Amino acid sequence: MSKLLQTVRWTALLFIISITFMNTGQASAKEFTDVPKKHPNYTAIQEMEKKGFISGYPDGKFRPNEPISRKHVATLLDQALKLPKASKKLIYKDVPLSHPYYQPIMNLTQAGIVSGGLNQKFNPNAPVTRIQMAKILDLAFRFRFNERPGGFHDLYQDHWGFVHGNALLANGVAKGDQDHFYPNRPVTRAHYAEFLNRALKVGVTPVETGTVSKEQVLDLLHRTPAEVEGVMIRGMLAKKKFSEIRSQLLPYATVRFIDVQMKPDYPYVCFACDTSFFPYYMSELSFRLHYSQPSNDTLAIHTILLDSDGPVSGGLFVDYMFKKESGKWKIHDLKYTRIGKRNFELTKDEVEQILRYDYSYQKPVSIQFISQSEARDRDGKSGEMYTYKKYRFTVQTNDGRQTVDVRSDSGYYEY
Repeated sequence: MSKLLQTVRWTALLFIISITFMNTGQASAKEFTDVPKKHPNYTAIQEMEKKGFISGYPDGKFRPNEPISRKHVATLLDQALKLPKASKKLIYKDVPLSHPYYQPIMNLTQAGIVSGGLNQKFNPNAPVTRIQMAKILDLAFRFRFNERPGGFHDLYQDHWGFVHGNALLANGVAKGDQDHFYPNRPVTRAHYAEFLNRALKVGVTPVETGTVSKEQVLDLLHRTPAEVEGVMIRGMLAKKKFSEIRSQLLPYATVRFIDVQMKPDYPYVCFACDTSFFPYYMSELSFRLHYSQPSNDTLAIHTILLDSDGPVSGGLFVDYMFKKESGKWKIHDLKYTRIGKRNFELTKDEVEQILRYDYSYQKPVSIQFISQSEARDRDGKSGEMYTYKKYRFTVQTNDGRQTVDVRSDSGYYEY
């Protein structure tokens, strides 16, 4: 065999090998004729197709603007999460064992991600609204909050999906449109590809069975009170008796907390007021958060509230107790203690951190420490006098220059 022929054969062999590897490991995604590269969801659709989660229609189209159905939402999510296979049993009247989407629907049902209506139907062909999708993804991925929920102008605590919509916002899965979520709009095929693709990048939060993590503590402090307060607000707006909403509180709070602390507060629930039974945190949890587990099913959380719009105003110590029932953490106790001789004793660095958080909406901002002095006040309970520090800072923003005095005992501002 000539040297030239050997060279040609080796070159051809290497070319074939390279094509083989390219096709098996680096195959490019299928291009859909109705999803041009300038389409806002082009990248997500391509990534989902490349992963094998979507394939489009035989005519080469994806039909991005068509509403996605409940059965297709279930199928894509089941493929993406690789959920355990559910046993064969009839749950929904309209999803028989012979239904082509029976298995993914049952897999999601078994995982507690979806459920049917009061008529025992799943309605597999029905479209999915944005807020319904938010609930499905929130339950499926077990998203966590690291700050209080809120951010959409059309999704408040009187809406059943308030927490779920804001869970997507907090984790970067949903961004909204000019601060609106549009909860009742149907989800298009393109948008679901986008949402699911983002959710997969965040990942599923593992189930914690041992020691509680800081991330889980923050989620409990933000999510659970919002769920409880939402039930109370919706009940009040519907003019329901407490006995009519009590069962809706049981997934989030123990019987003791519901009957001893929430029931007496129910007549005073006010959706339009700037008051709240639960603490409304700003920067406090970033520098004063202590928690412990006296037992496997008990979680104690201690923090502070610098400026409360809750049942009591002023500096407050906040103590939560959570109890685990049937594998789920529930609020068991909440106690506020007003500061006095025993107070926050905020440091200069903590006060500067508070100021930077409170002025974070201003860009640029310059905060400078000026001086420290002492002052005295009286304990509201014992009547004893005590000494606290005053930290003076200057805050420079585009709106001008401010001199701010902050009390070390409560975090109260004096301009």
